[in-house]
Amino acid sequence: MLNTIVLIRTDNFDKALTALADLVRYGGMKIRGTPRIIPPALSDWAFEQIVGEKPKKKVKAHVVAQIDLPASKAIGRIRDIHPPAHIIVIPVGSPVHKELLRLWGTFKELKGFHPPKEIKRLENIENEEDLE
Repeated sequence: MLNTIVLIRTDNFDKALTALADLVRYGGMKIRGTPRIIPPALSDWAFEQIVGEKPKKKVKAHVVAQIDLPASKAIGRIRDIHPPAHIIVIPVGSPVHKELLRLWGTFKELKGFHPPKEIKRLENIENEEDLE
């Protein structure tokens, strides 16, 4: 089974690591395998293909990761969590997805990512809201 890919574009790799942890911790997603660093030109191309316009902001960190959710669910959850990075969801079967998978083995692994323990934080937040 193929996984949806997320492209994370941000100022530095610390923010990229935080964004990945947020996807797991608050978005309830599982990161499959190790996130990878991709070249800026490929990141800009992927952004343009998915978003339909050139990126307005130059960023220094370009990371891709495979997640366990369909694109539509991932987009909704990312909207809810506001991670410290621009995250683009790349649907399975799209030309960008196919190209990223083709090149996957050539990308350098992102060091320092350890998925946080899955936290029941969402349930706690919902329970607190019930109390109000």
